[in-house]
Amino acid sequence: MDRETKSARSARYAIAAVFAVVLIGFAYLTYKLYDITVNNYEVYAHAAANQQWSLLTYSADRGMIYDANGMPLASNTYDYTVVCSPSLVTSSMLTRDQIIEACVSYLGVTYEKMDGILPLDPEDKEDPRNDVAGCDVTKNVPAEVKEAFEAYCKENKIKGFGYVAVPQRYYNYGSLASQVIGYAHNDGESLKGVYGLEAYYNGLLSGTDGYRYSETDEITGGVLPYSEATAQAASDGYNIVTNIDLNIQRIAEEAAREAYQKYNPIDGVCAIVMDPYTGAVLAMVSLPDYDLNNPYAMPYGMGELEWQMMSDEDRVNYIMSNCWRNRCISDTYEPGSTFKSLTTCMAFEENLTTEDEVFSDAPIEISGYAISCWLQKSHSYNHGDETLTKAFENSCNPIFAQLARRIGISKYYSYVRMLGFYDITGIDLPAEGKGIFHTDPQELDMCCLSFGESATVTPIQLIMSYCAIINGGDLMVPHIAHYITDSEGNVVDEIEPEVVRTVFSDQTCARVRTLMEGVVSDGTGSAGRVAGYSVAGKTSTSTIETGELRGCHVLSFSCYAPSNDPKIAVLVVINKPADHSVGSSSAASTAAKIVEGTLTYMGVERVFTEDEYDELLVQYYVQKVDGMTASEAASRVSTNGLSTIYGTIDMDSETIVARTYPSYTETLYKTGVVILYPEGVTEDQMLTTRVPNMSGMSAIECIEACLDLNLNCKISGEVTGVCTGQSVAAGTEVLAGEIIHVTLEFNAPVNQTTETEATTYQTGGVAGQEDGVLVETTLPPETEDGDEEESN
Repeated sequence: MDRETKSARSARYAIAAVFAVVLIGFAYLTYKLYDITVNNYEVYAHAAANQQWSLLTYSADRGMIYDANGMPLASNTYDYTVVCSPSLVTSSMLTRDQIIEACVSYLGVTYEKMDGILPLDPEDKEDPRNDVAGCDVTKNVPAEVKEAFEAYCKENKIKGFGYVAVPQRYYNYGSLASQVIGYAHNDGESLKGVYGLEAYYNGLLSGTDGYRYSETDEITGGVLPYSEATAQAASDGYNIVTNIDLNIQRIAEEAAREAYQKYNPIDGVCAIVMDPYTGAVLAMVSLPDYDLNNPYAMPYGMGELEWQMMSDEDRVNYIMSNCWRNRCISDTYEPGSTFKSLTTCMAFEENLTTEDEVFSDAPIEISGYAISCWLQKSHSYNHGDETLTKAFENSCNPIFAQLARRIGISKYYSYVRMLGFYDITGIDLPAEGKGIFHTDPQELDMCCLSFGESATVTPIQLIMSYCAIINGGDLMVPHIAHYITDSEGNVVDEIEPEVVRTVFSDQTCARVRTLMEGVVSDGTGSAGRVAGYSVAGKTSTSTIETGELRGCHVLSFSCYAPSNDPKIAVLVVINKPADHSVGSSSAASTAAKIVEGTLTYMGVERVFTEDEYDELLVQYYVQKVDGMTASEAASRVSTNGLSTIYGTIDMDSETIVARTYPSYTETLYKTGVVILYPEGVTEDQMLTTRVPNMSGMSAIECIEACLDLNLNCKISGEVTGVCTGQSVAAGTEVLAGEIIHVTLEFNAPVNQTTETEATTYQTGGVAGQEDGVLVETTLPPETEDGDEEESN
């Protein structure tokens, strides 16, 4: 009985234990079910969806960037990442070593890298290289290289390689407007703008990627029938149509590069061309620049040897600080005498002076500081009593300090603020800077600012203030972009001209514009004259007085043309030329080249006066520059406006010049071109070009046709006639710099046979030369440029 009772009790315990276990298990399952379906619903639902649903993305195309005429400046392309499955890389025709050699030859990878990727035996499970499912072989492979390698693999039955297309940006004109356009970089996910327009309008240019979210079979990956997919089409980025005109940009860049090579400025060259009425930026140049398609490559202005000596880190730092930065909007400088135009506007607006009022140019003392004219500093005397008109032309500092005193500190700085110098301009580019102005200005600060010292501005700030003078008093917002369009070319937004405020009256501006005309025609800006186009402007030479750069100059010229019907405003800044003797005429002559090229391109009619025709034919001796560096030689040759070209591709600013073509015994017009050659260049190695056909052309057209092909032209006969003959037949190959003589006649039948005898030119004796110029046809010597010594 006891035994039965014990057995029954054990059975009951076992049943209870089993029941308890079942109950606990059921409770656990209930808890897990609750935990999965309630507490962690989103986690497990997402995991299940990942097994049942697949996401396929569609990349949006980045928007294009166009110039004002619809020419593409930035477009889209692809490069490739070559990938492989190491254990699958085989060929029935080639050995492993031959496959590796093909990768080295076509893709530029090292043998060691490929040897580390490809296993010796694809069947060897002990080789860890066989455990790699897939890997990158190399990135950034151009399409043509990928296609060649792919064809080679197909021809030789090489398996195991694949190609992943990676969106990239292509810049159609290389370095053209590089700091304005900026560049976009693929960060592994998409293209993102890094600098310039690419960065500023990145959101508009990028667009929105599309996707398709579909229910799929877990095993086959195929889309299940009758399942409803969620899809969103890709939305391509918007296009930017700019105000930048490709042709005007080229004209400005060519002139700026010539100045950069001539003067070797420490802090580069800036040039801006604008429509003064709308604020549209037609061209913007910042040198040195860089290749947008290869932004880390050796930039413009850098010597090969110097570049090779730099570490990778130093190269990147140099490019970022000197080439990627847009000096036109980020760098500041003392505006110098260009600020005198603004001081004069303030005085006229307040009715405090007239053009005929007589002032004394004698030095004045303010707070123990002497303000004197540039002539006083360089020659120990000044211009004496003179009208405001003459003071403006002669660029006399004391007169403008007197005007500032009349205006008063509060009113003067109120105008400065109204002109936008305490703020950024709002241009549609990133990293815009602004000038440095006094927060609590004193009388001395104001008087120094009256002639452009003691404060700094950015080039874009300065030219916008000049646009206000040109357009009748309205301060505008500068704009690079003109239209925003969609992928079909439809305009979705237009950037309209925007007036910040009206600063001066139209009458005030007209009076100052008249004074600016006199600066170019009769004053310090004579180097800015362009035959056939009336130019008005103001020169500036701001001198650094302290520190390591003491004695360096910041040279600038702000102008507009034609003066009677302005089409463009131009600013050129040459920042700290290596040669401290170079004056503001260098900036004025650079601006003149931009004005001439731009107005000619725009189809603005040239109207020549009799004096301009005479000046057009003034001849200057080529300067003797043997033994000088190329930079020094270019500066010396350009004294009379002549241009220079390096005769070999390996020349830089430090190359020693052995000779020129034409030589120093020849005379040329102011528009002439001189080729510089180093030692060891034979005549067979000299640059050549072909002679244009000038039949029926006017004098200026003949000169420009020759200049376009790096030739010089000399006119004989009736200067207002048309070409009836030329000394060298059209199409003949000649040395660059050759002088082509042309004959002009009134209403004469054009002589189609262009072999005519060259006109003899009597140059006179060497004793008749003065600073390389024929005495009968001299320009004012460089030291008479009022801004050459104007700084304090």
